[in-house]
Amino acid sequence: MSQRKRRPARPEQPPQPAPKKEDVRKAPQRRSGNSALRFILASLFVLAVVWVFSGMTRLLADPKDSAIRFAAAEATGTPTPVPTPSPVPTITPTPRAYAPFGAQYGYGGEDLIEETGEVLFTPQPTEAPTPEPQPTAEGYATLRKGAQGEDVRRMQQALISLGYLNDTADGSFGANTLSAVTFFQAVNSLTADGIAGQKTLTLLYSGSALPASAAPAMDFLILVNRQHTLDTNYMPSGLVSIESVLSADIVKVKYKGTRANKTAVEALGRMLQDAEAEGVSGWQISSAFRTGADQQKLVDNSVAAYLRNHSDWSRKQALSATYNTVAPAGASEHQTGLAFDVTVPGVSFAGTPQQKWLHKHCHEYGFVVRFTAEKQKITGFIAEAWHIRYVGTEAAAIMTQNNWCLEEYAEHMGLLKSQ
Repeated sequence: MSQRKRRPARPEQPPQPAPKKEDVRKAPQRRSGNSALRFILASLFVLAVVWVFSGMTRLLADPKDSAIRFAAAEATGTPTPVPTPSPVPTITPTPRAYAPFGAQYGYGGEDLIEETGEVLFTPQPTEAPTPEPQPTAEGYATLRKGAQGEDVRRMQQALISLGYLNDTADGSFGANTLSAVTFFQAVNSLTADGIAGQKTLTLLYSGSALPASAAPAMDFLILVNRQHTLDTNYMPSGLVSIESVLSADIVKVKYKGTRANKTAVEALGRMLQDAEAEGVSGWQISSAFRTGADQQKLVDNSVAAYLRNHSDWSRKQALSATYNTVAPAGASEHQTGLAFDVTVPGVSFAGTPQQKWLHKHCHEYGFVVRFTAEKQKITGFIAEAWHIRYVGTEAAAIMTQNNWCLEEYAEHMGLLKSQ
């Protein structure tokens, strides 16, 4: 049998001395010190939580309470932070309040906003303009050339305000007033007869009449002939009495109150002054502007004369003979206010020094001899040595240089104009 090994015997420990009484007391004191430290730390943590919670409570307190505490602090002298005032709520207009403005300036619109029925705002009262009293149509006296008085003055004032009359309101229905009334009627689609009746005066005082500025601009190259006619009521702008522009020492006007386009009249004056300076005088204007109604009267008078002198003629034959020398209503250049019949009193114009000077120099002032024997098949009218037409200096120079009549000029220049 194997023998177990025996462990060596532990050496005997010397006996330990008994603890002293002082050491026994110190151990319990160390444990109590640790407990006191933990208690202090816990208390500090609790105080910190309470302080934070108290601060949050003050921040969330009602402004009224803050105000009360602030007043109390003021009374006791305790410094207290100034409370921050609560912001005043901003009133945001509803989208529909912007709708009228948006619609006016091109974005949004009332049709894009749902109607809610709420009151958007109370508009500030604005003073409405006081409308001018308008006279009633009842009792208007028909006014025509030669009339005098307050009714004429009142009509003239209205024509002046609309730009038709460039004169004073003197209460006298003269040539300038006649021109203004006729011009007003033409622009406003009334019968342009120069007689101020009920329709003319009612529209004139209505506040809705078209002003003179609404009239189309004068076209100095307007083509008028049998194929290119004007409306019977056509009325050009810028007409003036020739006598009001040109002196009687320069030219005699056969019929008082004869009117024409102002630009053309001024050019005519320069031309006749230069002619007189060269020793050629004795000029007369036999005709200028004529209305469509005036032209029709000329036709009717010519037909009546032919029927008197030719009892076997029919009206058709008399009318055919008339149209050889008299243009139908609407086909006369005189209706444009740009044509003049220049003559010498008591003398046949053809062959006179005045006729020769005129044909040689008129293009220098913007005029052309409108109807010649050479161009009769194109113009449709027989030669009229006395009939000149204002087209402007540039066009007159081109037409003279190329020996064109107005029809040829309009065709070559691509400017066929008709009213």
